[in-house]
Amino acid sequence: MRYSLLIIIALTLMNIYHTLKPMNGDGGQPAGVTKEYRFNIKNDLELLKAKDEIQILKMILERYRATFHDKELELDEIREENLALNTVLAGYREANTHRLRLSAYTARPQECNDDPENTALMHTPKPGWTVAVSHDLKGWLGKRVYVQGFGVRLVSDLMNSRHEKSLDLLVGDVSAAKSIGVRRNVLVTLIEPFSFELERKGFDDSLVLME
Repeated sequence: MRYSLLIIIALTLMNIYHTLKPMNGDGGQPAGVTKEYRFNIKNDLELLKAKDEIQILKMILERYRATFHDKELELDEIREENLALNTVLAGYREANTHRLRLSAYTARPQECNDDPENTALMHTPKPGWTVAVSHDLKGWLGKRVYVQGFGVRLVSDLMNSRHEKSLDLLVGDVSAAKSIGVRRNVLVTLIEPFSFELERKGFDDSLVLME
């Protein structure tokens, strides 16, 4: 844009000069230039410069408005996507949240089967992370759950077959298990979708925890 301004000024000067210059009798030599003439040329140049600056400002303003409009549209799209996602998540949460009986256990031999070193998924039990579920919830094996009051845990073991709609938290010692006790109607949300891969592969139902 700077170059265009210089070109405009140069062309304007040339046009003004060739159009308005007084000629002497020799044909081609300019006569004396008056102060008024120089003043008019200066004013014309200032006017051209001001017009060019105004045009530049208009272009910048139009570009800003277009960019601002695009940003507003993008922000609206993001808001709509977030709203749709929250709706889906709310529906998923409601469909996959259950009220379960909750208890706690330790990895002592008297509380487990004959293989306390491994879970039903052949994982090493980890207090504060491993949970066992009743057989009616075996589709949750290998999935993470959010347990109200205890956070995210991994379902990797099964409880005794006599239990239904139950979840057992693995803790580090007996005192911790006793402090939790048995709680009913605890909200438990399945974080990950159901997977039937484990059922297709099969797993050992004999590896269960005994209360």
